[in-house]
Amino acid sequence: MALASALPVASLLLGCADPEGRFNDFQDRDTTIREEQASGGGGSDGSGGGGGSCLPEAGAPDGDFFFSLSAYLNPQAPIVFLSTLTSEARDGGLSISLSFQALEAADRKTPTGAPVDVGPYEVSADGQFVAELPTIVVPGNANPISGSELEATITLSGALCAPADFVCGDVTGTVTRPLSLDLKGSTFAMQRITDPDSYPAPVINCDKKPARPLP
Repeated sequence: MALASALPVASLLLGCADPEGRFNDFQDRDTTIREEQASGGGGSDGSGGGGGSCLPEAGAPDGDFFFSLSAYLNPQAPIVFLSTLTSEARDGGLSISLSFQALEAADRKTPTGAPVDVGPYEVSADGQFVAELPTIVVPGNANPISGSELEATITLSGALCAPADFVCGDVTGTVTRPLSLDLKGSTFAMQRITDPDSYPAPVINCDKKPARPLP
């Protein structure tokens, strides 16, 4: 299922000359970053305010969000989307569905490519959810690093707690094109859009660390 949505990485984001040589450099960086993570450095805990009973009522969290997906190799240059969240009651709990519309990297507001719809996904009583997305394709002009078209299969693990104006968590999965790359250690953040004419400045994780400003 092709889509104009989702994921970056400093390696998958290459599209420049000599990709094999550049990939060796990224592999070295990958090893270094993962060693730092293993020793306790960095990463989002995906908590998003979970814990206890925080589940919103069905329909309450619905609306448009500014979605940032940040690959761990270059987290401050996220791929961004306009995302619409809808919820419904299910078996005494809640389920959510999402739509994604990729936005051009140049201005973080112009739609590019075709939108994609995913879900529903179950949300637990403490707000936790796991959303396994189908294989998605991100158009090159939504890639802020190299401008190359990307293809990836990802899973979002996060928390949705009332009032659900901010949703965040971890990203796992694999980029398969233009190069193979494990996305473990990546993050996402969703900010509610209150003014459709002015999207919020993107943040990249549960700590609300800001993304790099546009030039």
